[in-house]
Amino acid sequence: MWKVVTFAIFTIFAAQVSASGNDAIKRTIEDQIAAFKLNDFETAFSFATPFLREKFGSAENFGRMVRNGYPMVWRPSKVIFLENERYHHGLAQVVQIVDANGKSHYLRYYMMEFDGSWRIGGVEFLPASDFSV
Repeated sequence: MWKVVTFAIFTIFAAQVSASGNDAIKRTIEDQIAAFKLNDFETAFSFATPFLREKFGSAENFGRMVRNGYPMVWRPSKVIFLENERYHHGLAQVVQIVDANGKSHYLRYYMMEFDGSWRIGGVEFLPASDFSV
C-alpha cells in the first residue's frame, strides 16, 4: 500500500516539476524571440548556452547568424509551442513559427539547464511533413 502511495506522490511531484520546467522553457524561448523583435541581440544572446556563446563569440555574430539563417525567428508573426521531449542533455521543445508571409516553420529547440535557468543549446529545422494532417 505504501509503495502505491509513494509512487502516486512521486508521480504528481514529477508532473509538477515537469510542468514548471516546460513553462520556464517556453518563457526562455519567448523572451529570446521578444529580444530579436527589438533587435536586442545582446539580450537574445544571453539565452544561449555557454557553448553557443563561446562558438559565436559575440552578440553581433549571433544576431547575424539568426537574421541570415533563421529569419522566421527574428521576425515571427506567430509562435505556437507543440510537444517537448527529453534528450540526453535536457529537453527539446518543438515550436511552430509562422513567418511574415504566413508560412509555417517547425523547429526543435534543444534546451539545457545551467544554474537553475534554461538556455538554448541549438535549434534544428524539422520537415513540415512530420506535422501534416
